[in-house]
Amino acid sequence: MSKHHNEKNVHHEHNAEHKPKEKKILGFEVKTIVLLAVLVICTAMVSTFAGMSVSQNSTPQTGAVTVTVDKIALMSTVQDYINENLLNDETVSAKIIDINEIGNNLYVLSFELTQNGQKVQAGVLYANKDKLIIGNVFDLNTPLPKPETQTPVETQPVKSDKPVVDLYVMSFCPYGNQAEDTMKPVYALLKDKAQFNVHYIVSVDGNNVQSLHGAPEVAQNEREACVLKNYDLNNWFEFAAYVNTNCGSDGSCWETGAKALGIDTEKISACVASEGVALMKATGEASDAAGASGSPTLIINGVKSSAVYQYGNSEAYKQAICTSFNNAPSECSTTLSGSTASTGGSC
Repeated sequence: MSKHHNEKNVHHEHNAEHKPKEKKILGFEVKTIVLLAVLVICTAMVSTFAGMSVSQNSTPQTGAVTVTVDKIALMSTVQDYINENLLNDETVSAKIIDINEIGNNLYVLSFELTQNGQKVQAGVLYANKDKLIIGNVFDLNTPLPKPETQTPVETQPVKSDKPVVDLYVMSFCPYGNQAEDTMKPVYALLKDKAQFNVHYIVSVDGNNVQSLHGAPEVAQNEREACVLKNYDLNNWFEFAAYVNTNCGSDGSCWETGAKALGIDTEKISACVASEGVALMKATGEASDAAGASGSPTLIINGVKSSAVYQYGNSEAYKQAICTSFNNAPSECSTTLSGSTASTGGSC
């Protein structure tokens, strides 16, 4: 469903490092993750330089040149430069929130990175009138060349008598939530004809489970996985839809939804306590093996389908599955809702 609560279980603690997976890491483009790492790691390196500058500046220097800088303009220039040149994911944006001079015409700027309106990183970087310093020196007067846009190659579906439909999500990813809601009527129509599976995109190191949207998402991933284990996919879709609609980004009302659907909350809580980490390890391994790093990812008979990005268009989802039958069943002639609420976007 789809940044944190104060659960103290070791497997609910998170840090800033994520395991690389193909072109994305837990939903971020590789270029974005590189920037995140640079902004964090190089802070220490540049801070050393900044400290030297302050130290050098503590004693009056004969002939020192002071450059007048419009701080507000510099904040805006740095913010625009990062967003236009260094972030390659339209769901991620940078905001410069403060600026202070530290000597030798060098400024420290505090920043925040947000994804889909939620803060995912914060820190500081350094700049002078013309240069941005984050490991490399970027000339603020010279834009970086844009990468060439590549047209995605459409892959032909693999056909079978009973297609296997795998949906990979993060429980608090808004795009994953839209995919779940879009898939729900398709599952209801074809559940006896195709095999549907749901997996979660997580990273697991020992008993430490990480998910892009923090500890609340890990907890909800585990609750949903326990519903899936103890009930069936029909119950899962109903439970996921309830939390998507009613419970915000922390899942605080999950028990109300579960009880309304006849799901035993004590059984789910016990399952989370005893099996939550194991379930996340299994689902994380499945996501890794499939190369599913962005939420949502739809794979039908082992082939990724771009139809998943047609959020609100259940008919598109149905057609993608129905083209994967050797002989499409009569249910495939049923027309589902075809209005597309939005397209593209993933976590």
